[in-house]
Amino acid sequence: MTARDGAGGRRRSSGGALRGLFGSLAVRCLAVLAAYALALVGVLMGAGALSEAVFEGAFPSMETVLERQGDLSRDRFGALTGGDLSNCLVVVFDSDGRRLYASSREAAEKIRASDLDVIGDASDGLFYEVFEEPAGDGVRHRVMLCGYDAEDDSKVVSSWCVLDESLKVVEGPLFSGRGSLTPREFGLIKGVYDGRMSISRLDYENDGGDPRTLVLAAPIVSDAGYARVADVASRLWLLAVPLVLLLTAAAALALGRLVRRSARPLDRAIAACRDADARGGAGPVESSRAAGVPAELAVVYDNFRDLMSRLREARDDQRRMVASVSHDLKTPLTVIRGYAQALCEGLVPPDRVDAYHRVIHERALAAADLLEEFSAYARMEHPEHALELVRADVRDLVAASVDEARPLAEQRGCPLETSVGTRGLPALVDEALLRRLLLNLVGNAVEHNPSGTRVRVSCAAEGGRVRVVVADSGVGIPPDLAPHVFEPFVTENTARSTDGGTGLGLTIARRAAELMGGSVGLSTTPEAPWVTEFVVDLPLDAEGEG
Repeated sequence: MTARDGAGGRRRSSGGALRGLFGSLAVRCLAVLAAYALALVGVLMGAGALSEAVFEGAFPSMETVLERQGDLSRDRFGALTGGDLSNCLVVVFDSDGRRLYASSREAAEKIRASDLDVIGDASDGLFYEVFEEPAGDGVRHRVMLCGYDAEDDSKVVSSWCVLDESLKVVEGPLFSGRGSLTPREFGLIKGVYDGRMSISRLDYENDGGDPRTLVLAAPIVSDAGYARVADVASRLWLLAVPLVLLLTAAAALALGRLVRRSARPLDRAIAACRDADARGGAGPVESSRAAGVPAELAVVYDNFRDLMSRLREARDDQRRMVASVSHDLKTPLTVIRGYAQALCEGLVPPDRVDAYHRVIHERALAAADLLEEFSAYARMEHPEHALELVRADVRDLVAASVDEARPLAEQRGCPLETSVGTRGLPALVDEALLRRLLLNLVGNAVEHNPSGTRVRVSCAAEGGRVRVVVADSGVGIPPDLAPHVFEPFVTENTARSTDGGTGLGLTIARRAAELMGGSVGLSTTPEAPWVTEFVVDLPLDAEGEG
């Protein structure tokens, strides 16, 4: 095999595995559920993003400015106008304190370069904290310049000072060169501009490496304003509810459609069998793979196919049985009717009357035997057929059956031999069934072989079972007929003449053995001089043997 052949085989194997995987109903349902989950996550994430956008639009911050970082690096300050920043004051200074941009006249007038050292730097993570402390002469303000440690992210105080009630620096290195702060500067330190806006600064460099300082004054979030925005955001979440319900309904419909599609092959198979039954045909049902049945339903589908096959076989057997009964009874009944009519009309010479009576009697017996054989077959095939099991010595039953069959064997000129041994062979058997089984096998050997054929019946214990062998030295069974000898209505005589039998003898023998827990088989290697050899195995009753 070449490498190309091996690769092709692997591709075919992997392709078959993938087809088998996606042919599973569970995998298909999981795919639908996964798609539903992804869509649900998408809706929730979309609602969350919209809600976040509402909050960001209502309460802009330095993060809102950083979203325009590409424009800032190119000094395209026009991007800082309008949109989320429409209610904000934005001013940009260079390293020399020159104003490069102001979002409005108010921003240009009220935010100055001299204010930068008292505005918290968002870029370095520095911020001011202000605490009020009671003192003997009033209230003092402790101002701390804070940042975060790079290793453990803990808060670190870089510098500090204490202001008295008049905002004079009375202690600490922070703002030591100023002596005091103005109320405006103190407000900027607290991050509050004009009592209604928060203020912060951002130091950065543009693409040319030039330092820039951006100051942002954004509206302070009031409780009422926050409540209004939160109400809008919650309504956005409410809008997601219909989408979630729609997705849920779509997923349910998809799952229902998958289940219905998975059951269609079974529905089609049932419909095909009904149509075939109405037409009297066989109604072939394709395999589960060819029908596209999911893996989970393949067993049910195949069991249905097997059941339909068995039902067709049973129906065919029933039809063959009816046809066989009518055919096999037609000849003897026709003879009986013709001979009886001749006797009634006085058309038979006196010296032939006895002969006519004998023929009528023989044909009546033949018809009775046919009916008995058909009746036995029907009884044994009935699911409620009851056995009368008794513990018996198989040797005695074999000897009795051989004695019963001996007159027929002598009449046909076939020597009948027995070999039952001396050791008891106890078994739980239905004596009537075993008798019919043995008579059918012996009768088959005698009636279907020429005169002079030796027939031998033997029994012995082998491996915990009782083995009965019926062998003959006749013409044998045609090779094409051998695999079918135990099937009902199979005979060597295709014309089904009266002497050909019903074709039920071996079928009844096999069924009788099965009902008693045994089996009947045709040996493929009979020992000389035997040509045909039927082997019957029955369970040995160990308790009876002891």
